[in-house]
Amino acid sequence: MKKIIFLIPLFFLTTFSFSREFASNNMPHSQNDTLSYIPGIVNETARLFSDMDNSSSVILYIPADSAIRILSSVNDYFLVRYQGIEGYVFQRKIRNNQSIRDQFNQPAVSAEVIRNNLNTKRYQELVSKYGRETGEKIYHHKIWKGMRQTMVMDSWGRPQKINHWSGIGGTKDEWIYPRYILVFWDSRLTSWYERGKR
Repeated sequence: MKKIIFLIPLFFLTTFSFSREFASNNMPHSQNDTLSYIPGIVNETARLFSDMDNSSSVILYIPADSAIRILSSVNDYFLVRYQGIEGYVFQRKIRNNQSIRDQFNQPAVSAEVIRNNLNTKRYQELVSKYGRETGEKIYHHKIWKGMRQTMVMDSWGRPQKINHWSGIGGTKDEWIYPRYILVFWDSRLTSWYERGKR
């Protein structure tokens, strides 16, 4: 009986005492990254979409006057990177959007070749790493249950914060993004919910 009483506090101590946070500036470290984007400023609060054809695919809201990295021009959208997360923003939400559009339409020079091929290179790397079907989903910033943590990192980028618990029942991680919290058990994505709505 004494052994059982001793093990119960030990279980709770093990399960709930290993919370830790990871801070990151979410900035890419590639040497060529400085050639791969056009800097931009958001005029007003803008929605960052994971899918141009789906108005409910909002990843997060970018506050007015925020600096972003514009990677390419696609129809009425710019593909942008904000806080390490890539997605699509309406061009009209970006300051000087016409001149930025014009830069993408200029004849290619060496730096612009790198910029315009960046997404093709990323696409090829993801397809090579995961196969065509999964690589395409990750390229378009999709998530689904059962994903490994490395796959989510490739899809959504580094989270703002990670909470970690470990115990007899396994390990639980919460990855906190600006709008969503993703829940992993034993390094597999099991669920997610919108921040402040649970």
